[in-house]
Parts: sequence; C-alpha cells; structure tokens
Amino acid sequence: MTAGAGGGRVTVVIGSAGRRLYLIEWFRDALARLDVDGEVVATEHDPTSASFGFADRGVVMPAYSDAAYAPAMLDLFERARPALFVSVNDYELQLLSEGLADRLRATGCAVAGLSRAAQEQASDKYLMARLLGRAGVAVPRTELGSRWEALVAEDGAAGTQYVVKHRFGSGSSGLRLTDREGLAAAVDEASGSATDIHGRPALRARDAVVVQRRLMGQEFGVDGVFGLGRETGVLRGTLARRKMRMRSGETDKAVTVDPAPFAPVVARLGAALRPAGPVDLDLIRDRDGVLRVIDVNPRFGGGYPFMHVAGADAPTYLLAAALGRRADPALLRYQPGVVGAKYESIRRTGALVERATGGA
Repeated sequence: MTAGAGGGRVTVVIGSAGRRLYLIEWFRDALARLDVDGEVVATEHDPTSASFGFADRGVVMPAYSDAAYAPAMLDLFERARPALFVSVNDYELQLLSEGLADRLRATGCAVAGLSRAAQEQASDKYLMARLLGRAGVAVPRTELGSRWEALVAEDGAAGTQYVVKHRFGSGSSGLRLTDREGLAAAVDEASGSATDIHGRPALRARDAVVVQRRLMGQEFGVDGVFGLGRETGVLRGTLARRKMRMRSGETDKAVTVDPAPFAPVVARLGAALRPAGPVDLDLIRDRDGVLRVIDVNPRFGGGYPFMHVAGADAPTYLLAAALGRRADPALLRYQPGVVGAKYESIRRTGALVERATGGA
C-alpha cells in the first residue's frame, strides 16, 4: 500500500449515499485497485442510515437547510483533507454549487458537480429542456404547469398522453401519467406537493410543475463520466444501458448496450454544462429513431451499477484523476449485452430505546 500525494491516508467522502452501499464498496475497491492506503467516509444527517455504519467512518452532518451545514462540512474537510468528494443528493448538490464546493476545493479536494449557473439549469427541468434544445440535444416540448393549455392547444390530439412531474424534483417526484381529460387534475395533484429548488414548499405551486407530451419508445439510461480539475467538462467515457424493468421510479433491470449512438448527445450536454465527474441521463429513442433526453442528474444515478457489473469502473477512474494520476481509459469500457438486476437486502444500523410516556 502507498500513501496519498500528501504522504497520509487518502480519504474519499460520499455525501448522502443513503441506501447506495455499493458506492462505498466500490470506492473501497478503488483504493485497493490503486494500491492506496485510505478510507471511505459517509456524511449523513441520519446516523441510522444504511450507509452511515457501512462506511469506514460515518460523520453526522446538520440538515442542508441548517446554517450549520456549511461550517460543519468545511471543518470536516480541513481536518480530513479528502482527495475526492461525491454527493448523490440533488439538494446537497444545489447547496454545493452556491459557493461551498469552491471552498471545499480550496482544501485540495476534487469535488464532483456543476458550477452555480449550470446546477440551477440542471435542477430545473423547465430551464434544462431549453438549454439542451439550444445545445442541439433533442428533448420533448416542456411547459410549466400553469401553461398546460398551451401544450394541449399545439399537440392535443385525441389519445395524446402527457407526463406531469415536479420542476425541481428528484427521481419520480410528483410523477403523473395522464391523458388530455385528466391533465388539469394531474397538474393540481402534483402542485400540492411541489417544492422550490431548495426543497421548500413552492410559493407558486403550478410554476413548480412541468408538463410534457409522453414519448413512446425504448428508454435508456446513460452515464457520462467527465474529467476533474483542469479536465472539467471533458467527456472521458459514455456508459449506456437499455431499461428492461422499472421499480419505484428507478431502473430495476437493464442490459448494457453499445455507447456509440449516445456519446454525441452526452458530449453536447457536457459542452453546455461543463460537469466535473459523473452525470446521469434518461433518454428515449422515439418511434422516428430520435434520441430525446428526458432527465439529467449531475451525479451517480441509480443506473450506474448495471455498468459496473459489466466491467466499467468509474470510481477507480475518478479517484485516479483526483490523485493526479493518469486515469486509464480502459476503466470506462464494459461488455455490451450484460443483463443486471437489483435485489433487496437489509443490515442493522442502530438501536433506539422506546420510553414509556405514561401509565401507573
């Protein structure tokens, strides 16, 4: 085992991993594969989360909305001096983009994510659709919930299906599938739980919902792996899979496919957003054969594991880059045609003592 560039142990911090224990395991494997002595630290608000006790070390963090969150993160990074920080929570990524990520980078850490301007676009499904359209990426027409009638007026033939979802949501937040007759009610239902870009209840609820015509075709998940530091925005690898089954808004079974048709789309997105690290995309190949992007998340998404079991190793690639080593392009190659399926598991995460509240 060798030490990090500074002579000490190498620390990787994963923010808000939650149930994604595989990320912790695969970054551990990355340390071993690179022959580096180090640890994987999980930062969580909930110390009973699955990831907290699974990591080499768990650190309790204040809630994102708490003013103490940024100082606590800075204190951890000043003490631990991590080489790499990856968050998988959309609201945390928003806060990081608002200046905190740059302060963390000043400690010598490579931080995956976007600039403030790019993150505001990526977090906003309405603005993201417009940005991608200007970048030459095909997207479905997207309107605010307050303007759903405009979408119907242009493309409201009998039998047309629509998708309603939260404008600033994560995963399948606010998702409704409906026809023209049910569209007004679907917008009202989704508006009732809509939030703003920071996860707070939206003041203009209908403007915090988007409506799109539902596209029919094959659905794909794609990871773009971009460089860190001076190579921010440079596409280093495209990892693609065809979705075979969904469960609770996340891919449950998929088969890996040739990345070549998807790489130009990911490269255009990279030129528009200039990401550092992984970006997760959802696309549909419509009946005309056009690849249309329907969602973008600037982080490891729930579909990356299908690529890892097919031979890709984005954690090792990113850690090597963060350490200033030559990251081997072969780490982002994989075998097409590999079918992967997720499964359930459970682990003990803590113990709570119930106290009596009354009685004799």
